[in-house]
Amino acid sequence: MHNTIDEKYQVSPSFVFFLIHSVQIGVGILGYQRYIIRGAGYDAWISIILSGISICILTWMCYNVLNRENTDLIAIHKAYFGKFIGSIFNIIFAVYFFSFAFAVYRTYIEVLQVWMFPQLATWYISIFFLTLVYYIVSGGFRLITGIAFFGVMLPLPLVFSLLYPLKYAEVDNLLPIMSHGIKDLFESCKIVTFEYLGFESILIYYPFIKNGKSSQKWAQKGLIFSIIMYTIVAIVTFMYFSQDQLSQTIWSTLTMAKIIEIPFSQRFEYIVISLWLLVVLPVICVNTWCTVRVFKRQFGGKPSIYVFIAMIALLALSIYFDNRKMIDALNNNTSKIGMYMIYFYIPFLFVYGLLRAKIKKAREQK
Repeated sequence: MHNTIDEKYQVSPSFVFFLIHSVQIGVGILGYQRYIIRGAGYDAWISIILSGISICILTWMCYNVLNRENTDLIAIHKAYFGKFIGSIFNIIFAVYFFSFAFAVYRTYIEVLQVWMFPQLATWYISIFFLTLVYYIVSGGFRLITGIAFFGVMLPLPLVFSLLYPLKYAEVDNLLPIMSHGIKDLFESCKIVTFEYLGFESILIYYPFIKNGKSSQKWAQKGLIFSIIMYTIVAIVTFMYFSQDQLSQTIWSTLTMAKIIEIPFSQRFEYIVISLWLLVVLPVICVNTWCTVRVFKRQFGGKPSIYVFIAMIALLALSIYFDNRKMIDALNNNTSKIGMYMIYFYIPFLFVYGLLRAKIKKAREQK
């Protein structure tokens, strides 16, 4: 097994920072605070850090497997488990990547409908949105990496908008720290997992990174940046809202943005939502590209066919999921599936790869 991607299609290792971070800061950061307090209350910021550390370890495991085999998950599955079982695993992962892309895609459309365009039909927004996604995914991995770069850099100044709600902050809301037990913290860790999903896409695009082995430090930096972002936003939110208020507020980050007043706009949250298109695009495009890549490698044919099928599926499903209850269930189920994928399958693959390498080495020494 080895890396066979032409260098002209590859990107520099430093871009892994943007690829990793951009797929983690999606639409969830606009309202994740309400969910994570269900376990540890306002101690949930500790869960964000603990969960983030576990993701750093899982990423190290991914790199351990990828560096040893020097190829992507598609080839690794077939090498480890044979053509038939390996193909089944590949299809499962393709469906998972697509589900993740769709969950973020549909949630962002819901944000647009609730906050900006309540009269616009889902299919109307969807067709406009999918034209953009189709163009980016068809453009290949280098274009997607460029979108990931801008998706991190351009909205970054919005971080300073968090200073405004601090004027009304109640630090006492966070006290006493560590008033919840391990069980409660673990419950919040499980919920916040959804926000960290996406890093596992490295398993598919690894061959597209020049000198992939050297990119791990950039991946870890991207993860640490995500942990810092989620922790800061959560702490500011916890100090701004009481626990009762937060439990009733669906889009807490956007609700805080409503209080910001600037001379040229009465509705600052509109600016946030509009700019957030740049934030969610990399999540949708990277995961859709991973889906297309798996199917193309698995079944052959032109990638454009699979891209078109993916767009039709996204459009049809976005129309089907037409209310908050269904979208909420979609996010919860995607979160659960993602948790099993990363916390069970990645360690399994890691241990299996180590044992396989050990057995192979023992045979060679005989």
